[in-house]
Amino acid sequence: MALDYYRLLGIPPDADQHRIRSAYRSLAKRCHPDTNHGSDAAAELFRQINNAYRILSDPARRARYDEELAKGTHNKPASAPVKPASNLDPAQKFSRFVNSLLEAIFAPEQVPSAPASPRPVTAKPNKTPSFNFFYHRALEKQKSQYRRGSDGVFRKVPRKKPPV
Repeated sequence: MALDYYRLLGIPPDADQHRIRSAYRSLAKRCHPDTNHGSDAAAELFRQINNAYRILSDPARRARYDEELAKGTHNKPASAPVKPASNLDPAQKFSRFVNSLLEAIFAPEQVPSAPASPRPVTAKPNKTPSFNFFYHRALEKQKSQYRRGSDGVFRKVPRKKPPV
């Protein structure tokens, strides 16, 4: 059971060379064994991605691959009985796993019946006061600029000149 290279790269069958290259590069960067600390699964997936790119980037190989896909000789038909996993060799098990993973990732999404109304964007207030707030607060604690008079009205206290 071979992989569907279009699904592996996450591109449609009519994708152009630029899209194939960009999908390959992003997947290769994400699945490279060096970025995954030498993982064997990442190394195998990286090999599969390289093989998919090698076939899909060459126009002659891609045409041959598309013919095989159209004939159905590349992949087993869905109605064929599936072998139990215990009878498969490790490469087939991995291929089956990657196909199921790709199905889960790239399956067509269900369209909601009613579009959800966009939530209004509200600016969150800054919970941390600025430096000026603390500076002026400290000044007020040191010396009050206003004093309450006997009539209950707050008046500005005249500043005393510092001693010379």
